[in-house]
Amino acid sequence: MLSVIIPAYNEGHHICNNLLKIHNELKIFCNSFEIIFVNDGSSDNTLEEAIKAAEKADNIKIISYSKNQGKGHAIVEGYKAASKGLISVLDADLDISPKQIKPLLEKVAETGADFVVQSKRHPDSIVKGFPVKRRFLSRSYNMAIKMLFDLPVSDTQVGVKIYSKDVVDTIMPMLSVKRYAADVEQLVIAHKHGYKIEECPVHIDFDPSGDRMTFDDILNIAKDTASIYYKLNFIGHYNPPVGNQDYPSNSDLVMD
Repeated sequence: MLSVIIPAYNEGHHICNNLLKIHNELKIFCNSFEIIFVNDGSSDNTLEEAIKAAEKADNIKIISYSKNQGKGHAIVEGYKAASKGLISVLDADLDISPKQIKPLLEKVAETGADFVVQSKRHPDSIVKGFPVKRRFLSRSYNMAIKMLFDLPVSDTQVGVKIYSKDVVDTIMPMLSVKRYAADVEQLVIAHKHGYKIEECPVHIDFDPSGDRMTFDDILNIAKDTASIYYKLNFIGHYNPPVGNQDYPSNSDLVMD
């Protein structure tokens, strides 16, 4: 019982084929699943190409809105539409194959984990084509995350994760970072609330042409991370909420 969320921005050149590939791979090892594609205000033909895929596979749901608001926001919109007991997030460019969701499902069954993430630093991981600059930045950032938050993971930025629905229901009302450190914020909240977090190895064939990181991105990641630290340690933003909350969608289109 799996919902797979695919956030995307300007992925029109390959998103139709990628969504169908995800669908076909999931059929091999998952009996009941849905694919929730979130078009995060793309300015190209991403939405039109995603609709083509949805016309060929009956369990692809499309969510779209007109203004780009960041990966974190797109994932939250996907959460709202998810109906299965386990929820995964997969990057639209498929640097990481959908086949790699299977080991995460197996880790959940084996350990009873509430939240499973992949790590480039797991001893069984295989990472190809990752630029030296990105390796340095990734290692430095994860060292900083360890010092600031003492999370039980060695890597916070790999694209594939699996959460239980209970984790999602807990963290969603508290998410505030929409862009650069959204993955870190999710882990911080889950860890604070005592959920069991496990790591799995990952296989990555990195496409350098898809590397869009700039110096401004690095500064924004630092700002977002500092904001998470402040909210965690000074104002109690991630403490358990009082009462129930509703999460109305601000999407322009939801299509089954």
